[in-house]
Amino acid sequence: MTVPPVMELTEEETEAKQYFAHLMTAINVPCDVGTGAELDIHLPAWFDEAKFKRGQKFYTDNRFGILQANFCSLLVLLADPKGLRILEHTGKSSTTETARKRYVSTFIHMSDWYECELVPGSKSWKSLSQVRRMHLSASNSAKKRNLGFISQPEMALTTFGFMGFPLVRPHLLGIRYDNREDREAFIHFWAVIGFMLGVQDEYNMCLFRLEVVEMICHVVIRYVFVPSLQLETQLLRHMMGAIVDAFAPYMPFVSYESVMFLTRRLVGIPGYQYGADMGKEYICRALLTQAELDAVLEQMTPRDGYRQVEAMYRAIFSEKLRIYTIKELTDEINENYIETVGLDGTNGTYTQLAGEEERKPSAERQMRDLMGLKHNQELVVTTVDDESEWAAYRGDTKLKLLPARDQTNVRVTAQMLNSCYSMLGRFANETALSFILYRIKRLQGK
Repeated sequence: MTVPPVMELTEEETEAKQYFAHLMTAINVPCDVGTGAELDIHLPAWFDEAKFKRGQKFYTDNRFGILQANFCSLLVLLADPKGLRILEHTGKSSTTETARKRYVSTFIHMSDWYECELVPGSKSWKSLSQVRRMHLSASNSAKKRNLGFISQPEMALTTFGFMGFPLVRPHLLGIRYDNREDREAFIHFWAVIGFMLGVQDEYNMCLFRLEVVEMICHVVIRYVFVPSLQLETQLLRHMMGAIVDAFAPYMPFVSYESVMFLTRRLVGIPGYQYGADMGKEYICRALLTQAELDAVLEQMTPRDGYRQVEAMYRAIFSEKLRIYTIKELTDEINENYIETVGLDGTNGTYTQLAGEEERKPSAERQMRDLMGLKHNQELVVTTVDDESEWAAYRGDTKLKLLPARDQTNVRVTAQMLNSCYSMLGRFANETALSFILYRIKRLQGK
C-alpha cells in the first residue's frame, strides 16, 4: 500500500488551522452569560487609538466597496442554519417591514462604530453596549426554546462578515489594498469591535498578524461559506428576500438573485466569476482532514440548535470541495426515480418503490425539507479532487441562467465597483452612495 506524502503546511497555514480547530471546540461556549445589566463593557488592554482611527479612515476611503461587501455578508451569515433559526425566533427580520427596521438600525450602529470616537459615553460606545445586550437577550431567549445559544464561534464568524471580504477580496469591491499599514489598521479596528461585542481574545481572528488573518479568512471561506452558500434553504430565501425587498426602494440594481450571485462571486464558487481576474481567484488547499471535521460534527450534532439541522452541517463540513446543483427531473424520470445524496458525498439514483419515501434516511429527508426540494428536483453533488480541478470549473456560466433584469443588476454593480479605482468613478459612486445613505438614515429619523 502506498502511503500518501504528508503535506507540509506553511507557518500561516499552521496558525490558521490551529485557530480554526480551536474555534470549533468552543461551540459550547456562549458569547455572554447572565443579563445585560451584568455585562462589563470596557476597552481591551491592547487597544491602539491611533491604529483604530486609521482603520476608521480606511473605511471612509473605501466606503462604497466595504458597504457592498457588508450587504453581501448578510447573506453569508444568514447561510448558517443554526444562527438563522435563532434570528427567525426573534421575529424581527421575517417580513419586509421588520427587516427594514432591523437592518436600518444595524446600519446606523455600524456607522457609529466607523465614524465616532470610541470612549465611554460616546455614540459608538453606547451603540456597542446596546448591540451586545440585544445579542445576549436573543441568546437567552433562544436557549429557553431549545434553539441553542449564540456561541463564541458564531460571534467570531460574524466578525468575518464585516472584515473578511474587504480584506481578501478587495479587487472585486473596488477597495484599495496596496498599503499594508491601512489593512492592518482595519483588522485592528475589527479586533476591537469584536472584543467590545464579547468575542474572547483566544477566539478573536483579528488578533493575528496580517498574513495569518488572511489565511484564516480563506479557511473559513473554504470550509464554511463555499458549501453553505450553495445549500440554499427555504428559510434563507425567505429571510434574505425580506431584506432585499426592504431596501430595494432605496438601493438601485438590487434583487435577491443578483445579491446571491454577487455573494457567491465574492466567496469564489465556480460559475460566478463574472468580470473577475482569474489570476486573483484563490481557494486555499485542504488543511483539515475529514477525521478532524468529523470530530467537530460529533461535538455539534447532539446540541440544541445544531441537532435540528444536522444534515446541513454534515453536508457543509467536508474535506473535499463540492459543487452542489439542483437538477430538474424530466417527467419520464420523475415518475420512477428519485436522487439521493449520501452524507459521504456520493451520488446515486434508485427506483422509488411504493412507500419508500417514508423509509428514506432521516438525514436525506431533512435536507430535502430544509432546501424545499420539490418531488421533481434532485440535489446533485460533484466532488472535486483538488484546487486545480476546482479552478477548471470557474467561469461566468451562472450569469446567463438569471433573468435579464438580474443579469443587468449584476453587470451594473460589478462595473460600479470596478470604477472605484478611477477618480471619476469613485466620485460618482460616493455621490450616489451619500444620497442612498441619506434616505436610509431618514427612515431612522437621523
